[in-house]
This record gives sequence, structure tokens and C-alpha cells, in this order.
Amino acid sequence: MAFLLVSAYLLLTRTQGAPVENGALLETLKSQVGLFSNKSEHYSAQVRPPGTSRRIPQTIIIGVRKGGTRALLEMLDIHPNIVVAATEVHFFDWDENYVKGIDWYRSLMPFSYGNQITIEKTPGYFTSPQAPERIHDMNSSIKLLLILRDPTERAVHRYANTA
Repeated sequence: MAFLLVSAYLLLTRTQGAPVENGALLETLKSQVGLFSNKSEHYSAQVRPPGTSRRIPQTIIIGVRKGGTRALLEMLDIHPNIVVAATEVHFFDWDENYVKGIDWYRSLMPFSYGNQITIEKTPGYFTSPQAPERIHDMNSSIKLLLILRDPTERAVHRYANTA
């Protein structure tokens, strides 16, 4: 899992510009673990921090149920230059949400500064036949982080947690 998190971080920083110097990266992440979270739930819907805006995500996490998408999102959210949507939006896979339009989708994103990466997580996009084209139409250069898990481990975990 640690390798996956580091790989995801490197992918994001390589394409967005590294926000933290190499030597300070580890110390920054250590100081943030458990002490600070920039989750969007902390912001009231009416309060907009100065210099921020709601932006469509630059990255979307997709994957399978019980595959670790929530864990990846929570680990990435520790970084101060990443903000995450509070819930699974299901914009691209549910027609009743898609017809509400891109402005509705943007309104569900957290406030972010220009140097921050906005991330949404909806595993259902992975199995939706219409989601890939809709995502591409919105932003053809968006980064998709796909999380997969060994099918046997996943089945055992799901069985153990539903029995």
C-alpha cells in the first residue's frame, strides 16, 4: 500500500509541479499525519476562504468495491496541496446527476487554492459504461487513479465484513 501511495503522489506532483522541496517532503507529511486534515467537511457551504474557488477535479480515483479507494483518498488528503470532495459524487455514472450539469458538479467540490489539486473519488465510474466518455468530454487530460485488489482477498474481506 505504501508503494501505491508514493506512486500516486509522484504521479500527481510530476504533472502538477512539486509543491514541496524534496528534503522537506517527508517532514511535511510526518507533521500532517493525525494533526491536520484539509477535508472539505470543515468548510461551511456559505464560507469561502479568501483566494479560493471550487474547481472541477484534476484527478479522479476509481476502482472496485473494497479495493482501497477510501484509504488512498484519506492518505492523499493528508497533503496540504490536495483537497478532496467530501462524498462520492456519482456525477458521471448516474444520469440523474449528470443532467444537473457541470456547475452542479463543481458546486460539490471543496474550495481550493490555485496550487492545490482537487480530487474526487467514485469507484462506480470504473464499472459504468458511460463514465469514461463523459469524463473525457469534461477534461481530456484528467488523471485517473485506478485501484484494483486481488479478487480472492476482496471476496474474503467482503464475506467477513457482511457475515
